[in-house]
Amino acid sequence: MKILHISKFYPPEPGGIENFVCDLAGAQAKKGHDVCVLAHQAEFNQPTRWERVNGVNLGRVRSFGELAHAPVTPEFPLQLLPLLSRFRPDVIHAHLPNLSAFWLLFIKKSCPLVLHWHADVVSSLIDRKMRMLYRLYKPWELLLLKKADRIIATSDAYLNTSRPLSGFKEKIRVIPLGLHPARLAGGRSVRETAGPNAAFTVLSVGRFAYYKGFEYLVEAAEKVPEANFILVGGGPRYPDIQKRVARKGLQGRIQLPGRVTAERLKELFSDCDLFCLPSVERTEAFGMVLLEAMSLGKPLVTTKVAGSGMSEVNVNGSTGLQVPPADADALADALNTLKHAQQLRLQMGEQARRRFEAHFHISFVAEQIESFYEIL
Repeated sequence: MKILHISKFYPPEPGGIENFVCDLAGAQAKKGHDVCVLAHQAEFNQPTRWERVNGVNLGRVRSFGELAHAPVTPEFPLQLLPLLSRFRPDVIHAHLPNLSAFWLLFIKKSCPLVLHWHADVVSSLIDRKMRMLYRLYKPWELLLLKKADRIIATSDAYLNTSRPLSGFKEKIRVIPLGLHPARLAGGRSVRETAGPNAAFTVLSVGRFAYYKGFEYLVEAAEKVPEANFILVGGGPRYPDIQKRVARKGLQGRIQLPGRVTAERLKELFSDCDLFCLPSVERTEAFGMVLLEAMSLGKPLVTTKVAGSGMSEVNVNGSTGLQVPPADADALADALNTLKHAQQLRLQMGEQARRRFEAHFHISFVAEQIESFYEIL
C-alpha cells in the first residue's frame, strides 16, 4: 500500500504529533508499505528538501514564518500536486490541526482521505486570539471533515466533547496514539552511582503554556519535602515559572533546564521516580509524553480533565493516580503517597509498562490504523 502522510512538522522538531507521525510512518514502512510524509521546514526560509529516513520518503517544505502557530508555506501546494501525480498514494492520511491540509480541498480526490484528529483548534475559552481566528478557519475545517472518508479520534473522552467532530461520528473510529519505545531506550542513568540515598525525583515535560498547569506543580512541590522536581521545556510561561520558583526559594529542589537534547531527555526519564502531567484543561488532548514515561515503567500522576484523553491513558489506582485539575494540595497528596510507598510505586510502574505494551506500542496502533484503511 502507498501511504501519504500530511504532517505539520517531523522530527527532530520536538512534539507529540511529530513523534507519533514519525513512529507510525516508520512502523508502516517496516511492514512493507511504501510511505511518504510531506511536512514543513521547522527553520524558516530553508529550501525544500527531500530525504529518506528509516525507510520513509520525507519532504520538508520551505516555510517563511508562522501565523497563529501555523507555518506560512505558499510552496506547499507546489510540492503536493506533483507528489500526488508521481507517488499515486492509495490513501492520504492528514494529521490535524494543520492549515496546509486545506490544500486537499482543491485537489480532485483520487484515493481515500483519512483525517487524524489530534486536537481541536480551539479547546479553551482562555485563548481569545485563537477563538477569533477560528472564525476564519472553521468553514474550511468543516469542508475538510465532509470530504474525508474516515476520521480517527485519539480517545472517547475527546471525541465526545469535540464540537467540530459532533456531526461526523458515523465515520469516526477511536484509535489511541502510540510510540516506539526504542526512541527512549538506552538512556544512561546518572543516578546509579548515588545508590539508595538518591533523592526522590519527579519529572514533568511539556511546553510552558497556560494549559500545562506547571504553576500548580510548583505549589505542590512546597508540600513534598525531600523531593526534587525537574520541569523540562520552554514556552511563554517559562519566565513566570522561573519567578515563582525563585520567590518560593525552591531553586535547590526545582530544576528548569529548558529544552534539552534527546539524549538528555532519555537520561531524565531513566532517572525519575515518577512522571507528573499537571495540565488543567482539554487543550491537553492526549498526553503523548505519558506514553514515553509508561514505556519505561514509570508510574504517573495526572489530572482528571473532562474531555482529555489523559484519563484513558493513566488508569487511576493501576498505572498511577489521578487528581482534580488546578488543585495543588491534591497534587501534593498524590505525590507524597507515591513517594512514601515504594512498593506501590514500583507496582504501578510495572502496570504502566504492561499497559503501554498492550495498548500504546506503535506496532499495535499501526495494525489498528491499517485495518481502518482496509475498510475504505
